[in-house]
Amino acid sequence: MAHFCTKCGTAHAPGARFCDECGKAVNAATAPAPAVTPALPGVKRRHVMIAGGVLAAVIVAGGALAWLLKPEAASASSFSRAIDAHLAADEAVRDKLLCLTNLPYQKEEIRVASYDSSTRQWLDILVRSGLYNAPVEQGSGGWVAQSQFVYALAAPGKAALRGDKLCVAKGVKVAKVSGYDQVRDLGAQQVAMAKATLTLTDEAAWFAKSPDRALILQRLPDGDLQVRLPMALVDKQWQVIDETQMSQAAMSGVIGKAPAVQGAGMLDKLKSVFSFGGHPAVGKWQAAMGNVLEFTSDSVINNGTSTKATFTTKGNTVTIAPEGAGEAAMDIIVSDDGSTAQISMGGVRVTTLRRVRD
Repeated sequence: MAHFCTKCGTAHAPGARFCDECGKAVNAATAPAPAVTPALPGVKRRHVMIAGGVLAAVIVAGGALAWLLKPEAASASSFSRAIDAHLAADEAVRDKLLCLTNLPYQKEEIRVASYDSSTRQWLDILVRSGLYNAPVEQGSGGWVAQSQFVYALAAPGKAALRGDKLCVAKGVKVAKVSGYDQVRDLGAQQVAMAKATLTLTDEAAWFAKSPDRALILQRLPDGDLQVRLPMALVDKQWQVIDETQMSQAAMSGVIGKAPAVQGAGMLDKLKSVFSFGGHPAVGKWQAAMGNVLEFTSDSVINNGTSTKATFTTKGNTVTIAPEGAGEAAMDIIVSDDGSTAQISMGGVRVTTLRRVRD
């Protein structure tokens, strides 16, 4: 069978490799189809690595989510954070720790009877601190003449006032805390009682420079800067709560899930679990003449008449400063067993009290 060149049409032998006429290559072998190269092992490894990375990210994200959803542990750091946040958010709470309210400091003048040596000694401390001018002695009229000492508020004293209070600093923070190792369950609620030692921040210039700084510090409501605060695990974080919320936890099991219901003896039950503070003189007392006095956390009740007062505690001695005009401060020294107490005014013993048990 004849073969022809595809270019010029000249016949050539079956075994010829080139056309004798034009020289074009003839009978060239058909080029094989390109083979499909299999995927390299490195590509597979890369896919596996990507898939593994995605899986690892999912595992890490799941672990982080589980960590975020985990309730906060009771610890020194968690309790300190909660207490610092509580003090920073509530100005009234800070003022109770940082401000003096035992006298009507907002008045231009404070008049003190000559026999009231304890009040005079205190105001003399404020004179040395530059807040008051040196006292001026004046005679008083009336049936029984007696002298008074008049203390006039100086310009630095006016600048130191915050409302009717005399404050020694602007802030306070936790220096040391305990109680996180004694968490208890009230129903389904975890609670604890934290005891925190505080330190002042941003002290007033007059207070920081006062020669009687330590004595002034002792006159603060919590002169030792130690407080006891009820804590609860709320929304997976430890928070400072109040006594009402603690009662609610005991009644409903969870704070914030039901209204607080005050059951009979509930506060006594709670106080048997934790101590909520107060002062040693709280309760009813009978004087030697037979009249009954009652002291609450913020009032003195005498024959049914209630007078607001400020209570400052140092050991077993409670200094009571009634808010009513003309009322003098007095000290109550409670016995170690709490059954009796002595009332003194200006360092002079007035009467003996005996606790009345309900």
